[in-house]
Amino acid sequence: MSEAEGMSGLVSSLVAGFVKTVFEGAGGMGREANDKLKVILEKSFSKYLVRSYERYSKTKTLLYRDQPVRLRDFYVKTDLSLGQERVEAENFYGEVVRYRKVVVSGTAGTGKSTFCKSLFLDMVENGGEVVPIFVELRHLNSAGSSGIIEFLMSVMTEIEPAFSRIQLEYALRLGRVLLILDGYDELLVERREEFYQEVLKLSNQYGRLMVVVSSRPDGCFDSWEEFYLYRVLPLDKEKAKSLIGKLEYDRAVKRKFLEDLDDSLFDKHQSFASVPLLLTMMLMTYEQIAEIPNKIHLFYEQAFLTLFNKHDSLKSLYKRQSMSKLALDDFKKALSSFAVVSYVDAKYYFSEEEVVTYARKAIGLCGLKTKAEDFVHDLVSNVCVLQRDGLGYAFSHRSFQEYFTALFLVGYAGANKFELIDKVAFINHRNDVIPMVYDINADLLEKEWLLPRLNRHVSNMQLFPDTLEGQVSMIASMYDSISVRLHEGRRLIYFGIVGSDVRDNSEAFFYMILSRLYSKDWSRFFSRNRWDKELSESQEKALNDLFKKKNVHGSLDLTSDLTLKQKKLIVEAGYLERFVSRLEFAKGKIKVLERKHKKKQADISEFLLG
Repeated sequence: MSEAEGMSGLVSSLVAGFVKTVFEGAGGMGREANDKLKVILEKSFSKYLVRSYERYSKTKTLLYRDQPVRLRDFYVKTDLSLGQERVEAENFYGEVVRYRKVVVSGTAGTGKSTFCKSLFLDMVENGGEVVPIFVELRHLNSAGSSGIIEFLMSVMTEIEPAFSRIQLEYALRLGRVLLILDGYDELLVERREEFYQEVLKLSNQYGRLMVVVSSRPDGCFDSWEEFYLYRVLPLDKEKAKSLIGKLEYDRAVKRKFLEDLDDSLFDKHQSFASVPLLLTMMLMTYEQIAEIPNKIHLFYEQAFLTLFNKHDSLKSLYKRQSMSKLALDDFKKALSSFAVVSYVDAKYYFSEEEVVTYARKAIGLCGLKTKAEDFVHDLVSNVCVLQRDGLGYAFSHRSFQEYFTALFLVGYAGANKFELIDKVAFINHRNDVIPMVYDINADLLEKEWLLPRLNRHVSNMQLFPDTLEGQVSMIASMYDSISVRLHEGRRLIYFGIVGSDVRDNSEAFFYMILSRLYSKDWSRFFSRNRWDKELSESQEKALNDLFKKKNVHGSLDLTSDLTLKQKKLIVEAGYLERFVSRLEFAKGKIKVLERKHKKKQADISEFLLG
């Protein structure tokens, strides 16, 4: 039996079971209408599953550039955690059936999307009565104002024009569909609240619907009260060795790398070796350099040099011909420009026309002379930073876009450097661009952006009068809402940011960036200056009563008009203390940075100019 025939048999079995259960729960139709609907459902979902299985069962990677390879041939399933509990990947579907609404969260390169694709493949291969539907959420960015259901309908009617919304709703209502919504963090920021509201509405409208959402970590999931948050765990040494063992690569190099990984390399570079993407890059750079860099930007730099100078990894020293004819330094400039001009537009997926347009902009920004089409060819075929994705293009991994955007910011010398960094910083504060800039040149980032922004922030906050009205207004200038939540047995205060425009909440997001850049200082400061005091039962009751009246999410909207009693309650409960403690951290950081750079300036004068 051929692979295609086997796949067709699996799909037929799955769809037959799915349609049977749908019609067992669907009453009130005549036989003719019933039979017609049954045929359309079987035909539509069979075509969808066959097409989607073919799409998601194979992929191209940094190692496998010329042709797609079976995901099963190289993928090692990663385990997850729910709170303190470890959940093995093989048991995850059981968790989805149990809880029905699930978020899978993981940092860049941990394999969230591959995990979701693997879940989709498992469900098709194992049969059952639940049909998985896989949605790459980045495609919603270019889908106009259409939401999830409209997008699904466009996909299904393209496959089978007779398919109708009523038929989709039958399946959703009876809980026989698992929606796998991959890449929440790739949605445009202004679409995320709208997306959440639609997911919430679907969950309420179709109570038995199962939903899995994948994303990079985001504090917003704390307010998704019906969803269980699973975190992708790092690879342990055995899983890391298993992943490398599955990869097709030069046998001698792979054998030596596995020996070193087992001996000391994994323990020494666990932060890299425990992340699937970075582990693969470690293998690629291993034969080029004797030592793995400790800093993440040096690691990406070495990976880029390997990709630019080298070969198809299975063909020894074969080097591809460059179409753009750009030297290494010029190619890096053009790639950095391509990354930043697309990043500021929050563009992660490109049509044929768009990728050439952005390439042309990048080449013009650098003042280089080459054809945009040739540059795109090299990005895809030689360096493999871009890859074909359906009818368009996408970065082979978004972390490459972030690294080269950071590289552009470091090298940019224009008078509007502050404005450019400021814009990039708040496009998606959870991304790694600003941390990478800090990793590459901390002094530059501190002098050009952090210090000016810290000073501006403190000055703005000092404009509010030291009155009850002024105190609450100061909090409302940064945060949209406040709430009380139970965390590890303690009733704690939370600030919320629910606005769709990050720029409107940039001061709040700035603190999130500070906490990442200065994580040790942040933890040390707040361990000495605790703001999360335990609320009294009467305070909690009064706050919760207030919140429930105001907002279905159990939080108080600070942008609305508040009574004097409500304002007093906010201050007495300790919200102001938390806010002021953050402001004190900012003031302290200004002093530290100013002393640091003043001393460095004095040392330069003494040792080099004196």
